[in-house]
Amino acid sequence: MTYKNNYIGKGKRNEKLENIVKFTFALEDLQEVAYDYEGRMFVSVETSEMKNPDKFGRTHTAWVAEKAASKVEEPAPKKNAPRKSKAK
Repeated sequence: MTYKNNYIGKGKRNEKLENIVKFTFALEDLQEVAYDYEGRMFVSVETSEMKNPDKFGRTHTAWVAEKAASKVEEPAPKKNAPRKSKAK
């Protein structure tokens, strides 16, 4: 199964409390990826620390993973190797 990541925002680690990361999301982006569960709307977000901060000092990125249709590739037919004749 493959996933497509829809990046929806970035966050910055708190300088004083390093275990806190503040994210900012556009409401329109969240509404596009929201889903209904038992009559309530939810958004599931995955986050990761970036290798290097961006030009605005943001240290983390966030995305919504979406199942992507994957092409099922059938294995290519095996080519028969030429047989060596047995010379007597």
